[in-house]
Amino acid sequence: MAQLPQRKGPGRGTVLIGAGLAAFYFILLMSTLDIGIPRDEGFYFSAGEQYSRWFDDLLEDPAKAFQRETVDRRFANNPEHPAFPKILFGLSWRVFGRMLDPEEAPYSRHWYDAGQPPETRLGILSESTAMRLPALVVSSFLVFLVFLFGSKFFNRRVGLAAAAAWMFMPHGFWHAHLACFDMPVTAMWFLTGYCFLKAERGGWKWAVLTGVAFGLALSTKHNAYFIPPLFLVYFLMSRWRGFGVGRNEGDTGIRLPAIPLAFPAMLVVSPLVYYALWPNLWYEPFEHLKWYFGRHANHEYYWAYYFGTLYTRPPFPISFPFVMSAITIPVTTLALSGLGMAVVVRDRLSGMMGRIVERLPVQQPGAVLFVGLNLLVPFLVIAAPSVPIFGGTKHWMHGLPYLAIFAGLGFEAFYRILCAWCEKSPRFGHRALLAGLASAAFLALPAWSTLHGHTNGSTYFNVLAGGFGGMGEHGLQREFWGNTAYSALDYLNREAPVGARVDFHDTAWDAVRMYRRDGLIRKDIVPVWDYKRADFFLFHWHKEFLDLEAEVKDHFGVTVPAYVVAQDGVPLLNVYRRSTVVDRRRKALDVIRKMKRPDKGEGR
Repeated sequence: MAQLPQRKGPGRGTVLIGAGLAAFYFILLMSTLDIGIPRDEGFYFSAGEQYSRWFDDLLEDPAKAFQRETVDRRFANNPEHPAFPKILFGLSWRVFGRMLDPEEAPYSRHWYDAGQPPETRLGILSESTAMRLPALVVSSFLVFLVFLFGSKFFNRRVGLAAAAAWMFMPHGFWHAHLACFDMPVTAMWFLTGYCFLKAERGGWKWAVLTGVAFGLALSTKHNAYFIPPLFLVYFLMSRWRGFGVGRNEGDTGIRLPAIPLAFPAMLVVSPLVYYALWPNLWYEPFEHLKWYFGRHANHEYYWAYYFGTLYTRPPFPISFPFVMSAITIPVTTLALSGLGMAVVVRDRLSGMMGRIVERLPVQQPGAVLFVGLNLLVPFLVIAAPSVPIFGGTKHWMHGLPYLAIFAGLGFEAFYRILCAWCEKSPRFGHRALLAGLASAAFLALPAWSTLHGHTNGSTYFNVLAGGFGGMGEHGLQREFWGNTAYSALDYLNREAPVGARVDFHDTAWDAVRMYRRDGLIRKDIVPVWDYKRADFFLFHWHKEFLDLEAEVKDHFGVTVPAYVVAQDGVPLLNVYRRSTVVDRRRKALDVIRKMKRPDKGEGR
């Protein structure tokens, strides 16, 4: 198994710059935590809490902790996804979470698994932030990786521009806050790719690291199963000249290129990591994997509103991931990535025609092809007409760091154009100053787009779609997971009478429970998820729910919402409050029913 000549790793300066970018991103994430809890995140909060109890079993009785009965009980919640991220969420919550004291707040007991919060350790973060902390760290680590990848396989300017492009993608920034799987699997996918390319020149060490990284990716989300076929396609396309049939001393033989060392490592190391980190596989692993694949192969179809059409079943539009990316990524990032791709094509064509041009700084053969495949494959998977399209842009997000690499290559090409202008026309000024101004111009729009309205970042649309207003203008999904209820909590705390009943609509109970534990909603407010018994109804704007909204307005005796959560003038959530006339009528009917109800002694 021959390999390419080895190269030195990134220098200390490169590592320090990457660490600085990651630290800056982490601080940025921690300062923008005013983001509501989506439905899935609430489920994973609950799963992480329950999984963490297994470590209590492990400390109390290690032998019993590994018995099947204990494992099945502790890891029964959310078995359709690997346990690794939820284990991290739960452990972080146990270490950093600031729990409620059931002695001082006895009403909180039923908000916790087993009716009792665990003992507080450090207690320095709210419970939801403590749960989110591993995802925040992993998201920041991904910034480090993007910079390292761009610097290692191209140059430091490419790495800086790519890291900046990735940091300021509004949808990615929003997802980076969540205790969900989408950003962690994006990071693990990218880590696996980085290790795989390094293994081509780095020997067995990087091959084994590739196996570990792929095992972590498998242990995060099922997207990772597309990595091996992608790597195989890359191997065949980049080594096609090594295949052939030749004669040697009269014998005919098949000539094959050297197999990358990472492939056997992925076959041996990755399954061990996968097995170790998913307790549901410890007993009858093949049966659980069979159920796991079947569950996702036959996933239910959630509805999606796309350019005025409410899609409820296949076939779904092939254009979905491509168009949605084109209208949800800042236009300067799109322009730079398009320029990067164009320059790559130019380099390829000029090489084929024998022309001499100033080439891009590619430090390893096949790196551009590798980036292109990792960008394209996630899009192609979701573009298949039978694949569900719910969830906005998150399902192909693991391809977007590679789009950021192309944006870095585009910036490099733009920088070289500026330098050429400076040399030809001194009036343009010093090229370093010009490059700095160009960088500021490149960053301004993505940074503003990301930070402006970050609370509702999953609803961002760029200027090609008319900004946030494009949601209403073009008939697009406005929000996906019930997280906008967060922005109505202050209104409820201020306006709801004592004991008010609230139908949270598309916000799950697990999310409301965490809002209570974080002290974001009054403890006397009662969630009911039944508008006929509710005093307030939180309507999450979905096309498929419009009939329900009409029913609520009629039942509440109102025509307009009492409060609206909007982004740049586009309603995302309407809060309806039962009119006082209807409320008095309801209370009168309750009194009449009680008067007619026989007392407990009748009929004996």
